[in-house]
Amino acid sequence: MTMSTISTVQAIKGSLGKLLPADSLTDESIEQCKDMLGQLDKCDITLEILTKSLIGTVVSKFKVNKEVGPIAKALVKKWKKIAKEGPQPSTAAMAKKQPVKAERRESVNSVIEAIEEDWGDLQPHRQTTCKKLHSLLRGHKQLLLKQGINGSAIDQLAVERASEVEAAIQQKFINDKQEYLSKARSLCFNIKKNGPLASQVVLGHIPGEELINMTSEQLASDEKRKEMAERMKKLMDTRRLDWEQANESKINEMCGIKGDMLKASLFTCGRCKSHKTTSTQKQTRSADEPMTVFVLCLNCGKRWKC
Repeated sequence: MTMSTISTVQAIKGSLGKLLPADSLTDESIEQCKDMLGQLDKCDITLEILTKSLIGTVVSKFKVNKEVGPIAKALVKKWKKIAKEGPQPSTAAMAKKQPVKAERRESVNSVIEAIEEDWGDLQPHRQTTCKKLHSLLRGHKQLLLKQGINGSAIDQLAVERASEVEAAIQQKFINDKQEYLSKARSLCFNIKKNGPLASQVVLGHIPGEELINMTSEQLASDEKRKEMAERMKKLMDTRRLDWEQANESKINEMCGIKGDMLKASLFTCGRCKSHKTTSTQKQTRSADEPMTVFVLCLNCGKRWKC
């Protein structure tokens, strides 16, 4: 990777960032965006450039625009293939596969070690957060391997993303250690429980700045969100004034009321002992007296009042 290439990509990334949001681009901005995306397509992009510049996180945001969306999607698709292939060995080294593999591992390890060394300069609680995030992100490595992502690339990205997320937390809560620790614990919990979320973080689809501002519902897994939605629905149902009428069939089933018992009333006919009765109420006495109940047996036709 030449310094000129990474510098060019970083410069284009900065210029593209100024054009966001992508859904409100002017005609002039669209042309500028197309020109910059074309420049990126001509650049010799490598995995190292992708991981250091995080250019994919910016370009992905332009996929929603009708004009430049197709170009952005094609670029992201092209870069995903590069990420899946991992670091590429030189042509001369292809004849010596084993040494190349060892060299590749050493290269990846050196990057990881360099970043972990930087953690040593941080405060103890920040070091702990970086290590915890790194451990949890790598914990979902198998999920990424199943997607065809190179293992060495995952190891390198996991440690870089851990630093990125921790730095975002520190930036937001720079003067509040308790809030910092609370946010760090919350993110660690959700990353541990939500494999797809961890994968998106590792691949850079969710930048650190965006991750720390996500709500608890956005951080939750699909199963957790479904469970929360069902719980909320039940709570809303219990607050309905017509809940008993709406759930009458369920209540009858739970109480074992079925068949003819569904038609039974509170009154039993003295003649035929049937429960199939209907009743009405009328005020036959003074207003301060209770109403009179008139009952009719639907089985034998007997009438009486209570």
